[in-house]
Amino acid sequence: MSTSHNQIWMSIENEDGSIKEGFQLPYNPESFKVVEGTNERTVNIAGAGAVTIKSGKSPITLTFSSYFSPIAESGIELDNVNDMKTPNEYDVIIRRWKNGSTPIHLLITNTNVNAYFSISTYTTEEAGGEIGKIQYTLSMKQYGTADGIDGTGGKSAVSSGVLVRRIDIDVHNLPSVPDTYIVQKKDTLQSIAKYFYGDISMAYEIYKLNTAKLKKGVNTKLKKKWVLFLPRP
Repeated sequence: MSTSHNQIWMSIENEDGSIKEGFQLPYNPESFKVVEGTNERTVNIAGAGAVTIKSGKSPITLTFSSYFSPIAESGIELDNVNDMKTPNEYDVIIRRWKNGSTPIHLLITNTNVNAYFSISTYTTEEAGGEIGKIQYTLSMKQYGTADGIDGTGGKSAVSSGVLVRRIDIDVHNLPSVPDTYIVQKKDTLQSIAKYFYGDISMAYEIYKLNTAKLKKGVNTKLKKKWVLFLPRP
């Protein structure tokens, strides 16, 4: 049911890179306000337009607004509306993340936005008097700078002027990628993506090749001996 080519995912992760808790935003914001140092600009996200955010020496801050609705409305970005949470459930999760110490992984598919952030501010209001509908504004500050220091105590992969996620393994010694993979016990799409590609965001690419089997998106619980198609690196 997705209406654009961009999906926005937010999650917190376990130590092995698998998703501990996360969700896709049901309704994309029309744009992001991007602040780096004293520079401020607006980046469009609605529709299929490309999104490119460059990062310099200062961590960037992304601010955007959208809404959570108690019913599926026109423009919903979820492939399966059954994955939609209630507005209150989204609200509780975001407030818990804001008050926690774990960095949030923000991924916008088909863009270079794929990095860790902390939540600086999160404000809500009832949207247009509609009962149960929440209008929100979220401001997130990037973990890490182009100097290579990130908020998790390790090296950041923010380099060459683009925003990417921190990779925790040696990407030069990855195994060859087969055309298909037989699921093993305790596998997740994220662990498979990290093993073969060194980047858990490739879980979304694996999902796109196996949508008929993976009914709940990238968070589908895998069954042992399932055969999955793998994208070429």
